[in-house]
Amino acid sequence: MSLSSRSRSGHSRRKYRLLACLLAGLFSVPAGYVHADIDSASAAGVATLTPTTAETASGTMPAITLTADQALISSTARGMTLYRSSEDLKTNIPAASKLMTVVIALDALSLDTQVTISKDVEKIDESASFPLYLSKGEKCSVKYLVTAVLYRDSDAAARSLAEYISNSEDSFVARMNETAKTLNMTNTRFANTSGNRSVAANSYETSVQYSTLDDLSILFRYALNNTSFREILTKYRAIMFQNDGTPVSLSNTLVSAWGIQQIKGAAEFTGDSDDDRSSVIALASVDDFEVAIFLVGCKNDEIYQNLSHAAEGIFGFYEVSNLVEAGDAYRSITIDGIPSPVDAVFRNTVRYIHPIGREYILPDTTFTPSKALTLPIRKGDLLGQVSFSLEDGTKIVTEVAAADGIYSQSTFFSDTYTLLQSNRNITVILILASAIFCLAGVIRIFISIRKHQRVRRRRNG
Repeated sequence: MSLSSRSRSGHSRRKYRLLACLLAGLFSVPAGYVHADIDSASAAGVATLTPTTAETASGTMPAITLTADQALISSTARGMTLYRSSEDLKTNIPAASKLMTVVIALDALSLDTQVTISKDVEKIDESASFPLYLSKGEKCSVKYLVTAVLYRDSDAAARSLAEYISNSEDSFVARMNETAKTLNMTNTRFANTSGNRSVAANSYETSVQYSTLDDLSILFRYALNNTSFREILTKYRAIMFQNDGTPVSLSNTLVSAWGIQQIKGAAEFTGDSDDDRSSVIALASVDDFEVAIFLVGCKNDEIYQNLSHAAEGIFGFYEVSNLVEAGDAYRSITIDGIPSPVDAVFRNTVRYIHPIGREYILPDTTFTPSKALTLPIRKGDLLGQVSFSLEDGTKIVTEVAAADGIYSQSTFFSDTYTLLQSNRNITVILILASAIFCLAGVIRIFISIRKHQRVRRRRNG
């Protein structure tokens, strides 16, 4: 290709991108406006949902009507499983590959890092369902590429991040698998960054690519700890500027999900471009109750209905309450080497998820000392941890501290100190009495000195 033809090609791509930006700005409508369309589409029978078998765990999980091949809903705080449609099976999950690519990129690079587009990436983009109109040699920011992965399921953007970080997709895939091991994703193996079932000709050609929804939940919770990831995921449109000043607007392909009241963020990943089913990750919340929704094998025209049913089912079945409040009494604890029991109080307020109207807490708790405790123990000193168990097997661990101080032995002075700590009024009275006593002593000494001075003057006079 001649220099002039390359220039024309690059100019054409920039025109396409600017046109895409304008169209995105015109047709990307606010979430509140779309909600009526979702309801009307459902009422019109665009996608009739048929139930999948839900594992209700003896009535501790809601019966939610979903059509995805697999579905999992878990809390983002502790990873507690709130709903599971079926057994956690190993399968190819495009969302896992794309999400791992984004996680590694955000951990390794700053958002304004400039990535140069390769010829391979340009070819991948040309065949995409939602092209970014990338050109070889063009520079794109990490923020733009990460946004394109999450909003447009862009294989090209994912590949460009992999090439920049590890020079080749093969090397990057090795890093993906190492990161999976670090995160204890024991049922996951990656073969590419795209999530496609068909693997390109490389050293992973004969490998099987798979993951599970439980592993995907681990990865998603880790990603949410990154402020930039959460910020990008929870917006349905982003406007950025490239190096040449060209405005670029990217709208999420699931923009209508923001019309579902509880949904705060969502992304869909197809894998193979001709597939009519997607894997979906979504974030939903009501006040401080936040959950992650995962769908695998969900028909593309049923995604919104599945997300709506999932959110309504979860928030209609569960609620969040205080398990303990900071300062609440736990009990008196007997500790080896300490002559008397120590009264313990909870250090922090702890919230927990439970079915509406059920406490869901088993009566027995377990106390574990933090270390070999010795006297003296001061008020507020950490004593150890208390473990609560919920009916579904979830463990919640929180810290307890000493309610009062205990000293090496009971003496007049230690008992007096303990009394003063527990009764501030007596302490104030004693301090005032001591001050008055000292003042009276000073005055008495001053009078005595003056008296002696007068006696001396008389004798000398």
